[in-house]
Amino acid sequence: MLSMRPRPEPRPARVAATEGEEKDARRMMPAFRTSASPRMDRITAMSAFVRVVEAGNFSKAADSLDVPRPTVTRLIQGLESELGVRLLQRTTRSVTVTPEGAAYYERVVRLLADLADIESAAKQSLARPSGRIRVETAVAIGTRVIVPALPKFYAAYPDVEIELGVGNRVADLVAEGIDCAVRPGEIAEQSLVARRVGQFRFVACATPGYLAAHGMPASPDDLQDAHRLVGLMPPEGTRMLPFQFLKDRERVDVTPSPRLQITDTNAYLAAGLAGLGVIQAPSFAVRSLIDDGRLVEVLADWRTPVVPVHVVYPPNRFLTAKVRVFIDWLVELFEQDRCLRLP
Repeated sequence: MLSMRPRPEPRPARVAATEGEEKDARRMMPAFRTSASPRMDRITAMSAFVRVVEAGNFSKAADSLDVPRPTVTRLIQGLESELGVRLLQRTTRSVTVTPEGAAYYERVVRLLADLADIESAAKQSLARPSGRIRVETAVAIGTRVIVPALPKFYAAYPDVEIELGVGNRVADLVAEGIDCAVRPGEIAEQSLVARRVGQFRFVACATPGYLAAHGMPASPDDLQDAHRLVGLMPPEGTRMLPFQFLKDRERVDVTPSPRLQITDTNAYLAAGLAGLGVIQAPSFAVRSLIDDGRLVEVLADWRTPVVPVHVVYPPNRFLTAKVRVFIDWLVELFEQDRCLRLP
């Protein structure tokens, strides 16, 4: 290390880094760029300055950093120019630290050590995320997809707490401090970041008992003429959702004229299971009920339009580790569901 007493009037400040500080400082050495940059990388220049002081000269510092000696010289010159202070006295035979350089060295070593601690804490947070996140989701996705799978999420991330809002309202994420939301349909709010994680279709179905009493419809028109349809109202909607059917290039919309209309997806499924009529519900919500025979799909040769599912979150520059792992988990969860995975 260079002498910290280059002049007869030395400063009393301690300039020798402790062993721990030196190790932390070296960990913070960023990747050096050999090409000139329009704006000097201050942290890189600070790291180079520390290495020159500790190595005793420019050549040894350049060797330890595995960069050309002129690169180190240019970084130090740029740092001195930015600060308007001479940090090192250079002669043909030696390099000594000025009093200003000695004081600067002491503070920079501590700064680089603090940066090393911050970086280490961030990496540990990513490796073991913790803390509470607030999530909003639609009723069907929350009750049929997310909640049943949460034991696996908690097994992987036991220190993450989730406040899960389940409903069909469109929450204001920024005003309400919500980290992310899972929303079906197109996203109208341009101010949010939207990541498409899945998609689904609707399936028309009814109970075996209902179909035994009313017959199996052969076309969408039969639903309008000879069947009872349970109506589903969208959140804050004024009109019921039509039953939609696609086949080849033909599209048929059937508008329910129901005795019963419902605003909640769970209650809507309950109405179908009670034999109150034909329902058209999200495929992921009824597939298991169809598989075990409690419901029977009707008009299976017709399809419905695809409904996208997005995770949306405020346009922050960085996602916290706990939110990032939750979103990544959702992507994997949807990928594993045959009714929700993207093509």
